[in-house]
Order: sequence, then C-alpha cells, then structure tokens
Amino acid sequence: MLNLREGLQKFLLYLEKRGCTERTRRTYRNELLQFIRWMEAQQAECTSVNLERYQLHLMLREGVKGRLTAESRNRHLSELRSFFRYLKKSGQILVNPTTELINTKERQRLPKAVLTVEEVERLLALPDDSAVGLRDRAALEVLYGTGIRRIEFTRLQLSDLRLAEGTARIWGKGNKERLVPLGTMAVEALLAYLKEARSQLLQGQRHTSVFVSAAHGGPLSDQEMGRCLHVYREQAGIEKPVAFHIFRHSVATHLLQRGADLRSIQALLGHAKLDTTAIYTRVDISDLKRTLKNCHPREQDVPPDETG
Repeated sequence: MLNLREGLQKFLLYLEKRGCTERTRRTYRNELLQFIRWMEAQQAECTSVNLERYQLHLMLREGVKGRLTAESRNRHLSELRSFFRYLKKSGQILVNPTTELINTKERQRLPKAVLTVEEVERLLALPDDSAVGLRDRAALEVLYGTGIRRIEFTRLQLSDLRLAEGTARIWGKGNKERLVPLGTMAVEALLAYLKEARSQLLQGQRHTSVFVSAAHGGPLSDQEMGRCLHVYREQAGIEKPVAFHIFRHSVATHLLQRGADLRSIQALLGHAKLDTTAIYTRVDISDLKRTLKNCHPREQDVPPDETG
C-alpha cells in the first residue's frame, strides 16, 4: 500500500538531485503535506474521485486572506501532478490519479445565494393536496431533485419521463440530451400529480407538457412557475431569492457538502464543456442514481429498495 509520507521524502530528494532550490522544495513539501494530512483525515485512497474531492476541498477552504484564488488552487494542482508523475515513474503507483483533474477559474466558485437544506424542506412542505398544490409539489421536487435549468423545466414532456426507472430525459443547451435520475421523492410527487391533478388542470386542452398552467390549461410557463416560487418563498419566510437557478445552485452545494464527486454533479447538471466532455460522458446513469441516493438530502430517510 502506498505510503504518501515516504513517497514525499523520496520526491523531495529527487527534486534536490534535479537542482531545485531549497525554497522550491520547501513549497512542495508544505503544499503536499496539506494534501497528505487531508487524505489521512479522510482515510482515503489515491483515486481520481478522491483527488477531485480534494480539489473541491481547495475550492471551499478558507486561507489566511479568505478563499484561495484560482491561481493558488491551480498551482497546488500542478504540484500534485508533479508528485504523482514521479510516483508513477518511480514505480510506486501503477495509475496516476491526477490525469483527470481540471484547472478551475474564479467564476467557478460556489455561489453565495443558495438555500439551506432546512429552507428547502420548508418550501417542499408548503404545497397542499389541491390540483395546483400537487403540481407545485411535483415541480419543486423535480427542481430540487435534478437541478435542471429553467428552459429544461419548461421543455419537459410526458414522453421524457421514465418513472418506472426513476429517470427523466432532459433537453439542455444546444438541444443536447442527457438522462438524469429523479430520486424517490420526485417520482412519488410526479405519480400523484399525473394521476390526480394534471387532467383537472388541462381544462379540456391537449398537449404533452408535463406541467400544466392553472390559468389556461396550457403548458406551465417559466414566468408562472416563477410567481409560484415567489409566493412559496414568502410563505416560508425565506429572505433569500428563490428562483430556478437558486434551486440549481442549492442542489450542487448540498451534494458537494455530502461528498458527491465533481464529475457526477457536472453530469447531473449538464455542465459539459468542450474540454471536459470526455470526462462527463464516462459517467453512467447508474452512477448518478447512486450519487443521488447516497448524497441528496431528500433521499436520506427513504427505506432501501428491496428489489435491488
């Protein structure tokens, strides 16, 4: 089993033989010791997932002057890459777990305007058992369960729902398709809404949008849903803004806080970029469902699935 502290000592000797200054070696030592102490505290192995978790730790960590800058985080990642390249080259490890680490930019810091789990619970408890209430409960559970964008919410069609599988097909930016897990609470709320409320709200109209406007029976618009969110926010006594993107930020934050890995969250939210698409496409839907089950606050009190 890899001993990181021994590996660090050998790495520092290697740097010295290569002519690195004492100051450079001291910087490597201090930075890499921080990493090693974190790994020891987590009792974690050196896998790509745990390295990504450490990267998230760097993003959230408070330094002497506040949050670490992107430049500081990326310098630390560069030191980790050098360390693990040496470990692999010297035969101490077989696989370099840093190959999939992605440098970050300042704009990737977590947003400040996020809801707490308790605030979300207050919102989700508000809708009643009327047709509109059942619709709103299903909508809120879907928004919090998946973190989908506003446009993705309004595009959701009946044919996109695969409730028996607990998944939904989402059409994102650029009409890109992805499959996301819905979560137990969202599935239950959708089943109740579709069975008991949707036909009432249609008022004789015929369309395949999942969510229906109570005003005219047509597809529910983002403006009407936005007004509903505002009303529930006031009823819940929440001072923060409550909107589609706030739910999205809150989902990501709550999953991160509970140990979800970065790749799964990015795939769940459809955050694929040109230079990281290959990483996201390797995330399987079963992995996403497992992440949701293990890390999402609305899944923690649900009994385990006996069907396996």
